[in-house]
Amino acid sequence: MPGIEEALRSYYDREMSDRADRPLGEHRETRLTEFLHRCGDEGLSSVVEVGCGAGRDGTVLHAAGLDYAGVDFTSAAARMCSGLGLKAVQASAVTLPFADGSFDAAWSMSTLMHLPADGMRTALAEMQRVVRPRGLIEVGIWGGTEEREWTDQHGRYFYSRTDEDIQSLLSAMGEILAFGTWSRGQVGGHYQWARVRRSGV
Repeated sequence: MPGIEEALRSYYDREMSDRADRPLGEHRETRLTEFLHRCGDEGLSSVVEVGCGAGRDGTVLHAAGLDYAGVDFTSAAARMCSGLGLKAVQASAVTLPFADGSFDAAWSMSTLMHLPADGMRTALAEMQRVVRPRGLIEVGIWGGTEEREWTDQHGRYFYSRTDEDIQSLLSAMGEILAFGTWSRGQVGGHYQWARVRRSGV
């Protein structure tokens, strides 16, 4: 785990500034817009983003009037988001530095697939913990048609899960309201997205 974290942190610290102007892509923009509409319709006023990166999503969420807090395990991301006027802290997805029920909603895109072994399960449990009962949680990750661990040409670790596996993990948080996938342009790989209603009353 330490070696995996060091390689990921080194990579994202180096290239975080290059991500600031990178387009989100049609699918992610659509989901982000829908998320904002949902928050507005349900009167949700606060959101935590796990894996805030360069603040591309956070800027949109904050501009929409949500009380926003971002978390990223790289110091470069936390500094960049703070420079954009966003509340952001350097912390791990598996130990979020917030009290139980601190937020109405949670948002995490393209982050949790970097966690090995039971890391994603722990991170999802942490998101569930910091979101109030009946709150909204949206998660997107790179997955595939089979469960596998792999490292890309940049040394980044990935843990790909099947649609069935990720839905099983997500269902532990509450009711899955929507689930969708789209191609990533590689054989056997695709993006997995879900909207979950956090359990509890």
